[in-house]
Amino acid sequence: MIDLKQMLSRFIAIPGVRQAVLVGRDGLMIEGMTRDGKDDMEAVGAITTTSFSTAEALGREIGKGSAVGLLLEYEHGLVSVDPLGDFALMVTLSDNASNIGRVRHLVKASRNEILEALDIA
Repeated sequence: MIDLKQMLSRFIAIPGVRQAVLVGRDGLMIEGMTRDGKDDMEAVGAITTTSFSTAEALGREIGKGSAVGLLLEYEHGLVSVDPLGDFALMVTLSDNASNIGRVRHLVKASRNEILEALDIA
């Protein structure tokens, strides 16, 4: 079984990915890695959880169902949020949108491994 740091290092290895954070739906950081150590991973996880909950509420309100992902595009980067079951979210911070396909593919390909490592599969 793979450990979470090793799994997150796969995300950090994608060019342009600055940070990868695994966060519980309660907003508490489970594990995180950053390329340069400048961003506060705990704050990113907590705020992102709130943003994802808001996106889910919107989906229910407009009859579109559950959120399957959230992309937030900013002047200087992109935040991608992907749910991993009912208990966790995978959050990545990237310099730009050019690598989002690789990030989303890795989330989907790694989902079961991550859940197994969390022991919530």
